[in-house]
Amino acid sequence: MVDVELLREQQFFSDLDNDELKVIAEITNKKSFAQGDTIFRDGEDGESIYIIQKGEVKACREASDGELFTLTLLKDGEIFGEMSFLDGRPHSATMVALTEVESYIINRNDFEKIVDEHPRVIFKVMRNIIFTIHSVVRGMNSRYIEMVNYMWGRKRFT
Repeated sequence: MVDVELLREQQFFSDLDNDELKVIAEITNKKSFAQGDTIFRDGEDGESIYIIQKGEVKACREASDGELFTLTLLKDGEIFGEMSFLDGRPHSATMVALTEVESYIINRNDFEKIVDEHPRVIFKVMRNIIFTIHSVVRGMNSRYIEMVNYMWGRKRFT
């Protein structure tokens, strides 16, 4: 269990009221990672969502020669592991701590236990996960359009 006041500081939970934060606090754990720690690997099973309280992590994919290529960097307040949290499938990237990292973790099994009693909390957290994914997809779409325009010599968007 995590202190409600600590969760209140997180943007991810900003739309939850005091009672809703108490419900989430009961199923949330805190975990630290040292700089350089691999939090999880691409292809590993995982059903938890991580909210970065403090620190920076990178999402990577491994090339056939074993080299890790950075896909994105995440920092304070951002989430990761959300896809495996939602669908129960293996992780699609390797996550590595670039600095010391303090994180909050919610396990999907614990989250599902509160569905019947606290559907509004579930709705709000799921909406926040979807907003995060939506933001990532929009960013990818913008970068894709810029890349296509650059490759075919069209005017680049600014």
